[in-house]
Amino acid sequence: MKRYLVTTAKENLGHLNHFRIKSLKVSDEKIEFITDGRSLSGMEKLFSLEYQDLYKTKCKSFFKKHLITLLGTLIIVTSLVIQSFSVRRIVFSDPETYNPEVLGYLDGRFRRFGPFAFLEGNLSEINKDLRSEFYHYEWIGLRRKGATLYIDIREIKNAPQEEDKTPGSLYAKDSGIVKMYHAERGVVLAQEEVYVEKGALLISGEIAGYDNRTELVRAKGWVLAEVLKYHDYKILKEKKETIRTGKVEIKKQYYLFSRPLNKPSTSFPDFESELGEARSVGFLKIQEIYFFETKTVKTVYSPEEAVRHAKSEVIKEFRKNKVSPHEKIIYNKLVKIEFDGTYYRIRLIVKAERNIAEFVPFSN
Repeated sequence: MKRYLVTTAKENLGHLNHFRIKSLKVSDEKIEFITDGRSLSGMEKLFSLEYQDLYKTKCKSFFKKHLITLLGTLIIVTSLVIQSFSVRRIVFSDPETYNPEVLGYLDGRFRRFGPFAFLEGNLSEINKDLRSEFYHYEWIGLRRKGATLYIDIREIKNAPQEEDKTPGSLYAKDSGIVKMYHAERGVVLAQEEVYVEKGALLISGEIAGYDNRTELVRAKGWVLAEVLKYHDYKILKEKKETIRTGKVEIKKQYYLFSRPLNKPSTSFPDFESELGEARSVGFLKIQEIYFFETKTVKTVYSPEEAVRHAKSEVIKEFRKNKVSPHEKIIYNKLVKIEFDGTYYRIRLIVKAERNIAEFVPFSN
């Protein structure tokens, strides 16, 4: 119930016998007391008075007294909330996996308010979209630590091949301007900043000996050249594929003397499984099994999405054949796109500094 502090003339003291009051103070000219809302309404009908809502008065007094403290607390709480949800820095977990196209894609997933940036959507959804967009990686995902967003990328590693001893030389598989070379074996004929035609000899496997004999070895090395080349792609407008959703369950399977003691299962209706770490405790073997949830998605490419897909194919092929950290794509641009109702036919022009050396064995 609300309480009111009432002030009125002293001559009205006799009327108060009919009302509920407390804390009465009498001075020479006026009286002051506290009453409730019902009594206040009755008094207003009998005599003139002034009153204050004690709740509002106390609130005003409290806020006036503690305004600076309240403002400071509000600022601190707001800062903590902003820090919890905003992203100040984006870091590639492995600097070697830096990709400006990933940053460009993520930039479109932020909502910015002045100096603050907030992710639109949750990390699970964004990770799913990232894996769909940059499918040429073995793995790509985001994780947050405070105001820092980490990008984890695992590239597809090609299995090491046993070295072939077949003698031969390295020839140019494309025309371009030589920018850099590295030879581990053979005679270098390439020169920096010199244009070479496709088929030109770059590193020879013929080595002259001291006795004027020629030794045939397998030339080994790479030659980076600035290459300008067209790439043509035919992309189906609609396609179905099975993808991982980003959800994973980790289960353990136990073996005793190589015999399984249990059969781990998953709650996912559709899944792929991979073996994880295995360890042994005496005769007991513990095998981790990763269950990745999968789903079949239907992709319908718009012209813009088809172009992005074609460009990602260029990047995928580039990374697959990369032999030197100095290799890079300078630009990857659309020349033309045509649609026949089923397929997009896309032509890109790509300028890159890449390895053009191709091994050719000596003919018998």
